[in-house]
Amino acid sequence: MKKAILSLVCAIPLFGDAGVLLPTDAKQPDPAVLSLEQMSIDVLIDNADARVAVRQVYANHTGKILEGNYTFALPSRGLVSDFAIWDDVTRIPGVILERKRAEEIYNDIRIQALDPGLLQMGEQSSDEASRGSAFIARVAPIPAWGYKRVEIEYHERLSVEQLKGYFAIPLRPDVYRAMTAGKLTIRFEFRTEHPIASFNITSKAYAARVAQQTANVVRVEFDGKAVPLSEDFAVEYTFAPPKADTLAVITHRDPEEAGFFEVSTLVGAARTSGQSGAPRTVVALFDASLSMQWEKLERSFQGLEKLLRSLRAGDQFSLLLFNSEVAAMAPAPVPASPVAVEKAMAFVRSSRLRGGTNMQAALEAALKQNGPNPYIVLFSDGGATAGIVQNARLAAWYAAEWSKLAAARRPRTYVFAVGDDANVALLKQFAKNGGLIEQVRSTEPLDFKLNAFLSKIGRDPVEGLAFTATPAVGLVYPLEDTVFPGSMAAWVGTYGKPARTTFSVKGSREGAAFTAQTAVSLPAQNAEHPGLPRTWAKARVDALLEKIERDGEDRATIDEIIRLARKYKFVTPYTSFLAAPRALLRPRLIRPGDPVLRVRTDLSIASITAVFPFGLVKKLRYLEHEDTWQTRFLAPVDMQDGTYHVRLILRDKEGRTFRESKSFVIASKPPAVKVRLDKTRYRPGETVRLSVNASETARTIVARMYGAEAAYMKWNPRMNANTGELFVPAYLAAGKYKVTVTAEDFAHNIGTQEVQLEVIP
Repeated sequence: MKKAILSLVCAIPLFGDAGVLLPTDAKQPDPAVLSLEQMSIDVLIDNADARVAVRQVYANHTGKILEGNYTFALPSRGLVSDFAIWDDVTRIPGVILERKRAEEIYNDIRIQALDPGLLQMGEQSSDEASRGSAFIARVAPIPAWGYKRVEIEYHERLSVEQLKGYFAIPLRPDVYRAMTAGKLTIRFEFRTEHPIASFNITSKAYAARVAQQTANVVRVEFDGKAVPLSEDFAVEYTFAPPKADTLAVITHRDPEEAGFFEVSTLVGAARTSGQSGAPRTVVALFDASLSMQWEKLERSFQGLEKLLRSLRAGDQFSLLLFNSEVAAMAPAPVPASPVAVEKAMAFVRSSRLRGGTNMQAALEAALKQNGPNPYIVLFSDGGATAGIVQNARLAAWYAAEWSKLAAARRPRTYVFAVGDDANVALLKQFAKNGGLIEQVRSTEPLDFKLNAFLSKIGRDPVEGLAFTATPAVGLVYPLEDTVFPGSMAAWVGTYGKPARTTFSVKGSREGAAFTAQTAVSLPAQNAEHPGLPRTWAKARVDALLEKIERDGEDRATIDEIIRLARKYKFVTPYTSFLAAPRALLRPRLIRPGDPVLRVRTDLSIASITAVFPFGLVKKLRYLEHEDTWQTRFLAPVDMQDGTYHVRLILRDKEGRTFRESKSFVIASKPPAVKVRLDKTRYRPGETVRLSVNASETARTIVARMYGAEAAYMKWNPRMNANTGELFVPAYLAAGKYKVTVTAEDFAHNIGTQEVQLEVIP
C-alpha cells in the first residue's frame, strides 16, 4: 500500500523490542560497546495469571560514561508491576505516584538540571495514556568499563481459545538486530486447576528441558551461554476437554485484610452445532487513515487478508476503506469467491493512506450493508478525528444506531484493535454491540490471536452468562467480556468473613442451557495465590476507567484508581513509576524528504522552536484538536546516511525556557533482496518454500503470489536466511505466476525482487 506522508514523531516512541538497552546515539545493538552479559527470566503462571520477572546485566566496554535508552513493549494484556535499576550495588526501585504529582516532581528536578526518570503509560496526558501501555526509561549513568543492571516485572492475563492456550516471552527483535545474551537462564512454572492434555515448547532456538509435567503442574528450565535472542520463548498447551461443567476456585487472604477469590470454568462444547455452518455476511471495515502507518498497517492488512481467505462458499462480504471519507469496493455484499477476494486485496493495495479518521461515517456505512447472519469486522486503532470524536458520544451514537435495526439485521461487531496506541476504551464500547474485541500490539506474535479472533466469526458465544454467590460476597468482576465454547470464563471478587460459600454459573451455550456449581470454604488465611489481589484491583480499575469514559471524570473515581494502583503497585493512566532514570526517546529513522515534525508536551508549554542540523529554524504550530505541536520540513536529499539531532527550544507560559535534543537517523538506501525457491514447478495444493537474504536493516519481508495468502518471512538462524512458505491454492489454474518478495527497512525504504514459478496440472 502506498504511503502519502512519512512523519517524524518526536514525543511518541516507535515501540519495538522488549528489554533492549542502547546508547542514546546508537541505532542498533553493538556488543563491542554495550553487551548483554546476563539475562534471567522467571515465569510463574498461576492458572491464567502469568508473572514475568526479567533481570538483565549490561557491560560497558568503553572508557567513557554512557547514557542509554531502555525500551520494552508489553503484551496487550500486560501490566507492569515492578521496575528498578541498579547504581552499582544499590537497587533504585520505581515508586508509584499520582501521575500529576510525578510530573510536577519530574519537572521541578529537571529545572534544577538534575536527571529524574518517569516511567508511565503514554506521554503527557492521562487521556493518551488510557490508549496505550508502552514504557520507556533513560538509564544513566552506565559507568566506563562497568555494568548496569535493569529489572522489570509484569503480569499478563492469558486467554484460552478452543481449549488451547499460548504464552510467549518477547525476545525476538522487531526493530533491532538480535542481541546475544552471554548467559541466559529461564525458569518457567505453570500451575493450573484445570488439567492439561498436552504441553509443547514451540520455540526451537532454546533447547529447554521439561523438568516436570503432570496434568496440573509443568516446570521448564533453560540454561545457556552465548545465546542469540532470535526467537520468542513460546509455549502452547491444550486443556483436557471437560467431561462436565465444573467450577474451580482459588483464594488468597492475608490475616489483616479482606480475602480474594477467583472462580473459573472451562466451557466445553454443546452437542448442538450452533450457527457454525450458516452462511455469513461479513462487512470488513479497513482503516486507511494516516495514523495507520507502518506496523499497524501491516498487521491490519495481514488480518484482512486472512479474514477474506477464510470465508467459505455461500458466504458474502463487503469491503469498506475509510479515512476522512469512506470508499466501498462494491455497493452491496458480493459472493466470497477467490476472484472477488483477489479483487478486494487489489482494491486495498491500490488505495492510499491519507487524511484523518471519520469513524462515525465508516460505521454508518457498514450498518447499511444488508445480508443474513451479519458481522462487522473492524481493523483500526480507533483514533477518531472527524465526525463525532469523543469516546462516550461516539459509542452511545453507535449503540443507538445499532439498536434501531431489526434484531435479525443487527451485526455482531467484531473489533481487531491494532497498535500500541489503540483507543481500546472506545473500541471496547463498539464491541459491546453483540461482538468482541482483540488487541494486538506492534511487536507481539500475531498468529495465535488472529486465528482465535477469526475462528469466532460464525460461532455463537455463551449467552446470558451469570455468576452468583451464596452467601453474598464483595465486589465481583468478570475477567472476560465474551466467552465462547472452548474458552475459559472467570470471575474475581472479594470476601469478608471466612464462610462456606456456594458459587453458581449459568448461561446458554449454542442454544442449550448449562449450569455449574460448587461449594467451598473461603479461608481465614491463604498465601498460595499472591497475584489475586492485583488481579481484582486491575479489574476494579478497568471498571472505573470505563465509568470515566462513559460519564466523565470525577474526583472520587480518580482517587480510588490512584489508591488501588499505589496499594497493589501497577501503572494506570492516573499513576506513574517515578525512578532515577529519565524517560527519553530513541532515534527515529527517516528518509530524506520526510516532511513532518510532531511533538507532544504538557499543557504549560506556550511555544516551541526547532533548530535542524542543516541550518533550518522553524516554529512549531499547536494543533488543538490533536494536542500536538507540528511543523513541516524537508530533509535535504543530499544528506548522508547517519545520525542527526534536532534541538527543540520550549518556552512555558511563565517565560521559562527548556532545551531538548531529539535524534533521528537518515536511511535512504532500500534493502537489497535475493530470493531462492526450493524448485520452480509446483502442483496445486503444494507448498512453495522460500529462502530470502536481505540487508540487515530489513524489518519486514513478505512474499505474495496471486491467489495465495501472503507469507511473512522469519529469520532462520540454521539457514542463515529468512524463510517462509506459500501455499498454492488447489483451485489455481495451470500457468506461470510471479512471486513478489518485498523487504521494508526501519526507515520504510522498500526493496523488491520477483521470481517466477510454474503451476502444472
